Amino acid sequence: MSRRIIAPMTHEFAVNLNFNCAGLNPWIAADHLVKRGGGSVLVEGVDLDHLEADSADVKLYAQDSALQPPEGGKTLAGTAVDHEKIREFRIRITANDGLGERKVNYHIRPRWANLEAENNYGSTVEISVPDDLANEHTDAVNVRANGSNIPMGDYHDLLLDAADALDINTDYFADYHPSSNIQDAARYVRVHTDAAGPIHARAGPIVQLAHVLENDRSGYRKLVQNDDDDAGRNEPGFYHTATLGPERVKEVWPNHNLPVEIKHYYKGDALDRTKSDPLRHPKLEVAYQVSRWDETLHYDEETIEQIERELDEKLFSVLAEAGLDLRGGDGSPYVADHYFDAENDNTDASVVSLNLTEIKHEQYDVVVRHLAKNDGLSPVEGDIAEYLVTDGGTVSPSDIADDNDRNIDSVYRALDRMDDFIEHEYGRVNLKSTYVAELVHNAVDSARKSVKRATAATAEALEAAERDLDERTSAFLAWRESHDVNFSEKDDSVKINLGEIDADSRREAKRRVKELLREGFELWKDMNRDPVKFRIGEWTAQAHVLTQESKLRSVDTHETQRVGLGGKNWQEITS
Repeated sequence: MSRRIIAPMTHEFAVNLNFNCAGLNPWIAADHLVKRGGGSVLVEGVDLDHLEADSADVKLYAQDSALQPPEGGKTLAGTAVDHEKIREFRIRITANDGLGERKVNYHIRPRWANLEAENNYGSTVEISVPDDLANEHTDAVNVRANGSNIPMGDYHDLLLDAADALDINTDYFADYHPSSNIQDAARYVRVHTDAAGPIHARAGPIVQLAHVLENDRSGYRKLVQNDDDDAGRNEPGFYHTATLGPERVKEVWPNHNLPVEIKHYYKGDALDRTKSDPLRHPKLEVAYQVSRWDETLHYDEETIEQIERELDEKLFSVLAEAGLDLRGGDGSPYVADHYFDAENDNTDASVVSLNLTEIKHEQYDVVVRHLAKNDGLSPVEGDIAEYLVTDGGTVSPSDIADDNDRNIDSVYRALDRMDDFIEHEYGRVNLKSTYVAELVHNAVDSARKSVKRATAATAEALEAAERDLDERTSAFLAWRESHDVNFSEKDDSVKINLGEIDADSRREAKRRVKELLREGFELWKDMNRDPVKFRIGEWTAQAHVLTQESKLRSVDTHETQRVGLGGKNWQEITS
């Protein structure tokens, strides 16, 4: 269903346009023009049909190349190439719009069968060229286009416009080959700096996408959070990115395929600008990441529509998750710039809820259910979990068995029991996400601390018995160790550190403190110790209080604020 919401703008775009309809003629024509022009050809102030600008400058120039001339001075298709050194050529188009950021550069490279190049080590290597592009019957050229702020579908037409302006036969570029492919694509909106905080916040969609969706060690994982500009000045959200591969993308957007980078960033000199300047405000951008999968996107109208739809829908999802209105215009959170008009347009794109809280809950539940069902982790499962959260490399079942002196069959049986939160395939073992890794790490760490406290309490009780201390003294020592209380006694008072306390609110944290202090106070009195000494003592605690936003989203208590509690008289909190 079509709706009218903010219209993103295309930013970077890169495409390989392959041509074999005229053999090497485009490359040869560029070579003749550059030689005749004394090294370059510049056409200024030309009106190009497919560029949104009053005029543009078009420049043709040469660059050195590592490509080697064909053996015998002829290609396999019979084209004479009597060059001692091969050069490549570029056509640069720059719009005369005051900024010069609406531009494209076309890199023209010859292609023939058995093409070779010299690598950085001085050795000759063969360049991979599709057989149906260049063979014994025809040669070809590859034109790599890199541009910005130009509609994705206009790059071929702009090449024709530039060729015409340079007096190169446009028939040479009439039809591009089906092997032509897209290498980069990005769409963006510019958001007012006062409204952008929820996008890049620690609990915001960029961080949560990277945190919840990414396997803990396999594939590509990147979360960047840099809040300082190039001069070292603090600008929250200066450069925040999350990169997701296609499998993780499908967890949130089931009908999407493209691996992407989601990026919130400011221009390097943004802090030097006033808020009336559009470039003072950040971009939210979603970019296709060709290097994160093995698929090829061919350059055609259907694929361009797919790219724009998927990138726009991810933009809309992130904006909606951050609580921003998706409508542009006056009073909206969007800022128009020279290329992005911050206006609404009709679109068939969907606004998909990220459902990160639901995914997080699912992951939390499977870990908790496993622990509850099995009364914690079995010894083998504990070894596996601890190994995975402490070893950052590639892990196989045999690695786990060998390093923990476990039978390989028992490791495989344990992995089968843990398959709801562990991925195990092709000899590799991974936790399903960074968030799951944290949950498992906390479970292992908690179990280790519980054993340590229990052992310490037993040891102190035995020591008390050996010192002929009574049962009540042993009970007080056990209270200290079981609750991980740091206790020291002065001449006229005591000092108590209650350590870390998890709570839903500050009030709940104080209630927990009150219970602990009262329990300790009763045991202190049972030992016939001076009650005044305890009551006037100092106490401290670190409360991990569930944030209000977390409570609204019903997420687990890992999203907390650290709150320092303390007092010189414990009656202040227990009254």
